[in-house]
Amino acid sequence: MRLLISNRRFLLIAILMATASIAAAMLKPTATLSIDTPIVKLEDQVPRHFGEWQALDEGLSQVVSPQVERRLEIFYADTLSRTYQNANGDRIMLSLAYGRIQNRELQVHKPEVCYVSQGFQIKGLQKADLDLGTTTLPTMRLIAVQGARHEPITYWIRSGDEVVRGWYEQNRARISAGFRGIINDGLLVRVSSISDDSARAFEVQERFIRDLLLAIQPAHQYMFLGKRQG
Repeated sequence: MRLLISNRRFLLIAILMATASIAAAMLKPTATLSIDTPIVKLEDQVPRHFGEWQALDEGLSQVVSPQVERRLEIFYADTLSRTYQNANGDRIMLSLAYGRIQNRELQVHKPEVCYVSQGFQIKGLQKADLDLGTTTLPTMRLIAVQGARHEPITYWIRSGDEVVRGWYEQNRARISAGFRGIINDGLLVRVSSISDDSARAFEVQERFIRDLLLAIQPAHQYMFLGKRQG
């Protein structure tokens, strides 16, 4: 009798394990949102001159160090770093990082995490909605501080069809896509400047972002805004 009960338990456990394996395989994402999207380099999507802004020569506009740039190549399919300047002398650093696969290991890294790993302190982290006229763009703001360097930062992340901000929204978008059998692609858009006057810096960054989005061709709007294009 004991042998019969043990065999039944073994059979039940085997059935449960097989069912779990089948369910996991069925729920595992198998397609990426970017799989059918033609690859257009970020360099070709962002004009070097738009509105009041002109990109500086590469020698004057390095945004990330060569060491950081090599690490970025591990996680991202394409990156772009430029510094823009207007006639008033305001300088804006633009950094874009595109990843074709947004899973737990490879999803784009938030600035508040990356800057800390480089020795910065993070202050004033908060959500900010940027008025685009017909809609609002959800962004994050923070100030990265290292010694005498104060760097106000505005950023957002597109994950699949959504613009997300913060840990919760980023992971919610990834998990939601997974339940639909999809692996999101993603883009980090980071705009920053060196300034002790964070209020003015954020105002200038807002102007820059509006001008930037107006300059992006309609065919490339999805890359930056997901379903918010148009």
